[in-house]
Amino acid sequence: MVFNKNNVEKHFTASALIINKEKKVLLVNHRKLGVWLYPGGHVEWNETPDETVVREVKEETGLNVEIISDRDSTLSDLEADVSVLHHPYVILCEKINGDNQHYHLDLIYLCKIENEENSELHYNPKESSDIRFFSLEDLNNINLFPNFRKLLEKILKQKVPTEE
Repeated sequence: MVFNKNNVEKHFTASALIINKEKKVLLVNHRKLGVWLYPGGHVEWNETPDETVVREVKEETGLNVEIISDRDSTLSDLEADVSVLHHPYVILCEKINGDNQHYHLDLIYLCKIENEENSELHYNPKESSDIRFFSLEDLNNINLFPNFRKLLEKILKQKVPTEE
């Protein structure tokens, strides 16, 4: 049965695919769902998706990240106060079940860790029970949503830029 998206609330979220120099992806073990996911969360009022993903990563992992997804800075216009946001790597429309059934319009960005050598991971115990980097081979041994597994396999098989 296909769920009718037309009459259901949609929430914008922003999430980060963070690949380190060892070609591993950072995931948090979501306490409520019992699966491994990328860090991310709801876009707050008065916040851009770019700002959201950087804030959420800091809150959930303790890391400072830089978005490395594409953006066309030539379209910026300082005089007119126009700036260009990053392009998401992918946008997913995800059904969220529960008491308040809704959808997440999840803008997913490629990110890199700023000053990776001197960074320490710290997870938020309210939201997750663990945080780790995983290689492509490691994905076979952890609990993931099937579509999320496909996304991680795809990104880990690609050449990910380390600089903008």
